[in-house]
Amino acid sequence: DLKGLRTNTKLYEGKKVAFEGVITRYNGSSLYVEEYDSETGMYYGISVFDGYATGELMNILKIGHRVRVVGTLTYYETGGTWQVSGLTYRAIRPNDPNNTQLISTGHAAGNPVTDPATFLKGKVTLETLKDLASGETEVKEFRYADLVMSTSIAMKNLYVKDVYTTHNGGDNDGAMTLTCEVDGMTITVRTTVLRNADKELYTEKDFLNKTIDVTGIVDYFSGEYQIKVFSAMDINVHE
Repeated sequence: DLKGLRTNTKLYEGKKVAFEGVITRYNGSSLYVEEYDSETGMYYGISVFDGYATGELMNILKIGHRVRVVGTLTYYETGGTWQVSGLTYRAIRPNDPNNTQLISTGHAAGNPVTDPATFLKGKVTLETLKDLASGETEVKEFRYADLVMSTSIAMKNLYVKDVYTTHNGGDNDGAMTLTCEVDGMTITVRTTVLRNADKELYTEKDFLNKTIDVTGIVDYFSGEYQIKVFSAMDINVHE
């Protein structure tokens, strides 16, 4: 399961893995899959590279679908995160165990409301695998943010005290990094290029010195965990 994958990434690195989860976000060629674990009360997730999926595989990989993902776990150096890639689908053998398969539809992201202190400083102690061959286990302490990488998250009452807008002549022109303060702690929110229903670009003036609630994905950039937002609908500005 995704909990097992997330807590034993080094053991599964370079190996073909299969797991189930709900697709919660799609960004470019990357999608995010998560699964709730009742034992710990947490969501565990992973970023999946779709390989520019086409045909039936593209129809399977949609937000709200619960899927059985089959691919290879690798460490993405550029993003500093783990991801699964190499997904395949053979239409002539739909039940092939190597296929990524659709399980069910109509699901939604968990978007658990998260305390900033838990996000920044929280620790979780879990029993994990020490050796795949023998099944030997050990108890390890994890940083909370490490475990919830690539899962959905919600955070409330963030005061935006600074905004950096990307201007590098590329596709990310207009994306913003919001430096926010809540309960004396700093939370970073990174957006994609956001536009309203009239295709007008959201800019610094829409968020600076305002209090916001956000939903997004736990992301990692330049040594820090942040919340990545892909839609203007995922930012609620307090009146």
